[in-house]
Amino acid sequence: MLSEHRNNVLNIIKWFFLATGVGCVIGVFDAAFLKALDASIALRNQVPLFYLGLPFALYLVAVLSRRIAKKDKDFSTDAVLHKINTYESISLVSVIKGFVLSIVTMATGGSAGKEAPCADTGAGVSAVLAKILCMNPADRRKMMICGVSAGFAGVFGVPISGALFGLEVLWVGHIFYEVMFPALVAGITAFQVTSYLGVNYIYHPIHFVPVFSEQFFLKMIISGMFFGLVALLFIEIIKFMRVVFRYIALRTRMFWACFIGGLVLIAVGHFISPLYLGLGAAGIDGPLSGQPLDSPFGFLYKMITTAVTFASGGIGGIVTPIFFVGAQAGAMLADFMNVDPATLAALGLVAVLAGAANTPLAASIMAIELFGPAIAPYATVACVISFLVTGQQSVYPSQRISWDSGKDLESAPRAESAKFGRRASDRQSKIRARKTLLKKAFKEMTRHLIPNTKDFDEKK
Repeated sequence: MLSEHRNNVLNIIKWFFLATGVGCVIGVFDAAFLKALDASIALRNQVPLFYLGLPFALYLVAVLSRRIAKKDKDFSTDAVLHKINTYESISLVSVIKGFVLSIVTMATGGSAGKEAPCADTGAGVSAVLAKILCMNPADRRKMMICGVSAGFAGVFGVPISGALFGLEVLWVGHIFYEVMFPALVAGITAFQVTSYLGVNYIYHPIHFVPVFSEQFFLKMIISGMFFGLVALLFIEIIKFMRVVFRYIALRTRMFWACFIGGLVLIAVGHFISPLYLGLGAAGIDGPLSGQPLDSPFGFLYKMITTAVTFASGGIGGIVTPIFFVGAQAGAMLADFMNVDPATLAALGLVAVLAGAANTPLAASIMAIELFGPAIAPYATVACVISFLVTGQQSVYPSQRISWDSGKDLESAPRAESAKFGRRASDRQSKIRARKTLLKKAFKEMTRHLIPNTKDFDEKK
């Protein structure tokens, strides 16, 4: 017994120092990326109609990311999740690609987020450190999780929820408790390092929060359902655009898919507003500050520009666009719900994230870190309901999902229980058979429309 406790204490000490080292390194990388991104955006803002070069910028990014070092494609959050879940490492070439090409995408007007390069850098650098320390695959995986948590925490300035997001997003229905301590240490350390290096974060404490009443609780339930539907719509638009542009690329060439995507983004920026292009920080700060919206359909415009950017070759994260969509949707809903726009914008920001990424716990804590503790009960209700509405859908296809059905607590006779179980099993078998037929029919239809199922970048 004593030896077991001693080993636990030694293990805690070991991972404390390892996670601290990871947090320090990733904090420096986060700060470097954020400062480089800010500088490039400031330089871009001096150029009128900067988004006119998007068709060629997207093609350049697509060529460099997919044709140069073809095996190194782990420059997205989804790819990082896949590597971690399969106990594989990430190459430094992928880290460099994600670091540089995401800046090019956002600086030229592509709608993307800033968390993917930081998460990719965190996982890649942690994998290299694990290799230097000759760690086994299990410990290397822990190091990569710590790197992802540090990347999220440092890029958004949310040390606790950022670390939990890195844990919760990997596997819905399962949290890696054995990595929670080092992930929290890495996240807090990365946040402290980036703050020390002069990185500024979004922080909007909500000053007006109504008394928790039954009427307001009902409004929060309705809002959570709305935010869940918004997240679901975002997921489906991303899937649809991916299929459309893959079809265009396979029928023509990759250049035309990038060019058409760039033209769509130019049309949105010129005829609607450039607000929906690029990082879109102003579209997040405005609703959180209570400013009126430029358009009630702003969240929908951002969904389209983000989906088109990724489908036509752009690189970057998706969490920042989710923040934009959630804040805009919340401020729009406030007019109908007779609620303070800033409060509902804050709730929308975290609730859409909870539904789109399947991370209700991290999103609820993020609300406290960004907007203050007074919003906690409302944010928790909205995040959980949004998560339940989206079900098993996610913006991350590589995210693993498993549900624990629990135990049957009814005291029915065993014979009746067995009979009911057989009937339920029969019904489930029929449902699975129908779903299989539908999947086969859909695959056949897709194969007919798109003869080559590989990514469009494989087409010469």
